[in-house]
Amino acid sequence: MLRRLLLFTGLLLFGFHNLEAQSITFDTVNTTIAGDTLIQEKKPAKLPKNKRPHSPKTATIMSACLPGLGQIYNGKWWKVPIVYAGLGGLGYLVYNNYYEYRSYLHAYQYKTGDLPEGATLNQHETELANKYADSQLQTYKESYRRDFEFYGILTIAWYGLNILDACVDGHLYTYDISDDLSLSIDPHLQPVESPFRMPMVAQAGLSFQLNF
Repeated sequence: MLRRLLLFTGLLLFGFHNLEAQSITFDTVNTTIAGDTLIQEKKPAKLPKNKRPHSPKTATIMSACLPGLGQIYNGKWWKVPIVYAGLGGLGYLVYNNYYEYRSYLHAYQYKTGDLPEGATLNQHETELANKYADSQLQTYKESYRRDFEFYGILTIAWYGLNILDACVDGHLYTYDISDDLSLSIDPHLQPVESPFRMPMVAQAGLSFQLNF
């Protein structure tokens, strides 16, 4: 009786041990039962970051959020100074033309008596009001306004070009561009058939072959 009890206890412990081991295995796989067959599907392993496919969409979004960031993602670090040099230069022109436009506007309003109540002129605006006539102030004001709008459009276009550049480089990131380009020029003879019973003639020319 004691032997049977010990044997039963050992089998019971062995069974619990197997169940625990199976439960640990089932945590790492997806288990489904089809009829009497047990099917185990392994979960796909995640690829490391350095082996994930390059995404043009990611490059585009990054450059849209922060100019130059998509270029860094594409590995084109040398383009970042160009992007910011363009934005910086155009931004300065936008600011300068807007400042001059406001200055001439205030000077013009002062000369014509349309300056808002309580508004005062700064030193630069006072010098403009004393130096130019009404018509001249009007002309300069409109000129600076047009320049301000023009450079504003260029700044937006440059920003869009930065996004487009990141998108194109993202698509060409895995494209194999070989430096082995060659052009061969060879003589070429093309037989020409005649409807008349005459000897076969040939047409001479050159053939061009471009390898890339």
